[in-house]
Order: sequence, then structure tokens, then C-alpha cells
Amino acid sequence: MSDRSFFLDTSALFKRYVSEQGTSAVEKIFIGENERLISEITLCEMIANLRRLVDIEKFLTEEDFLQVKSYFLGEISDGTISVVSLTSSVLLQGLEICSKQYVTPMDAIQLASALSLPEKPTFVCADQKLLRLASALGLKVLNPAVPG
Repeated sequence: MSDRSFFLDTSALFKRYVSEQGTSAVEKIFIGENERLISEITLCEMIANLRRLVDIEKFLTEEDFLQVKSYFLGEISDGTISVVSLTSSVLLQGLEICSKQYVTPMDAIQLASALSLPEKPTFVCADQKLLRLASALGLKVLNPAVPG
């Protein structure tokens, strides 16, 4: 991996498929030879959040949901996005993270997944608290929702 390696948590990756503040910054990550990584847990989180936009927020239609879901899963299949496996080691590191300070289990797994990589990617996230923690753990960070 290089400085062109990005680990996107769900809050950042979501901006790839639903236009909102930070979408243009995420789109730049998808240009060129950048490596884009996500945690295995992000697969469920993405689909659940897209479903929320249909069932709760009424922002997407069922057809929109199916199209976005297909596009997302297609990017996994074609290698545009690589998935970091949720291994026992990642889970143990997640336990260590949430044993030291309060962080949600999903956020601990996101951080542990990024930290499990031999060369640390830039951690891309739209959650300020999680970005501070990622930085304290030694990861480079990027908030796509902040211009700059």
C-alpha cells in the first residue's frame, strides 16, 4: 500500500452512492490507481443504511435501492473496492480499542480493520470523534465532509 491507499468507513463510503456533503471528496478517491478498502462489516452497514432510506426516510424508491445496492456490490466484485476480512485478530484488536475508551462496537471494528493492514492507509470517515481516535491510534485521517 502507499499514500494512495484509503480505508473508508461506512459514513464515508455512503457518500459514494448517495449524494451528500463530502461526496466530491469521496469521488476523488475513486479516480486513478488509488486502493480503496473497507471492513467486511461495512457490507451489512451499507445495505442496512440504504434500506433505511427506503423504509424510514422515504428518500429512495425500491428501484433506487436495488440499483444502488447492485452498483455497490458490483464495485466489490470487480475489485474497485477491496474488503478487509473480519478475522479473530481484527475482533481482538476491536476489543482492545473499546476496552480503553468508549467507542461503538462497529467503530472499533472499523478501526481495528484499518489497523490490521501491514501498511496503514488513510482512514476516511465523516465522524469527528472517530477521526480523532483513528489519529491517536496512528492512522492518517481524512474527513470528506470538510473542504480542504
